[in-house]
Amino acid sequence: MGNSEKVKIDLSSVNETLLLPLWGRAEEAGMKDPVLRDRTSADLVSRIDYDFTRFRSRVRRFQILTLAIRAREFDSMIRDFIQRHPRAVIVNIGAGLDTTFSRVNNGKIKWYDLDVPQVIRLRGELIPESRETNCIPKSMFDESFFDDIESPQDGILFLVGGVLMYFREERVRGFFAMIAQRFPGAEIVFDTIAPSGIRFASSIVRKCGIQKAEMEWGIRNTGDLEKWGLRLKLLESYPIFYKTRIFPSWGPTMGMAMRISDLFRIINVNRVAAAPEE
Repeated sequence: MGNSEKVKIDLSSVNETLLLPLWGRAEEAGMKDPVLRDRTSADLVSRIDYDFTRFRSRVRRFQILTLAIRAREFDSMIRDFIQRHPRAVIVNIGAGLDTTFSRVNNGKIKWYDLDVPQVIRLRGELIPESRETNCIPKSMFDESFFDDIESPQDGILFLVGGVLMYFREERVRGFFAMIAQRFPGAEIVFDTIAPSGIRFASSIVRKCGIQKAEMEWGIRNTGDLEKWGLRLKLLESYPIFYKTRIFPSWGPTMGMAMRISDLFRIINVNRVAAAPEE
């Protein structure tokens, strides 16, 4: 495919960060002993007119594997939810160019990808909607997006991957409060970074040439969300590499780096439920 046929990127600040996990999943698919094997992401990267080489010089294998493992852990939680709710409604918040649906679709779920209009337009060029998927071009803080979602008959799951850390805590609280009020019983899967890891994670984004995308919210113990008074119940939370088999091909220091990260709970994968009103 010639460069003239590729899709040009016109993104900035936080919106541009969607390219990092996409590129990371694509890179991981070409590694020996991949954990995700997301060939769809590799195809998307090949169709985008963007200088990904600046990522390659700044993002280490550890960060690449972290992005792929996060996707794998989300996949696992989604499949568990679908097993319990085969006709579930699933809302992918800050979808960017996420490819999760292609890996977890059971042919019965109703899937929504939500992001700001600029990103949804780009997504439409690269990943067209299907009979089972719908795009919502709105901010995650715009409560009107709830009206665009089909009323769930068999459970509703919200996915929030690589998003919440870019906002202040009061906005994160407001987001959870919206869901808890509108969809009691909903489950929410999301990742978090400890306060000690926020500055380092932000520095990687800056080194990749993405400006004005500072991370702001960090939390080490996700159980603290239960103290917010929003009727949130923590169902599951664990360090991101907890379930990962470490392959020798990843290099001698990878296992140590992963164990240290997990020991201090730098990055966690979490699942909470909005408790029904009594």
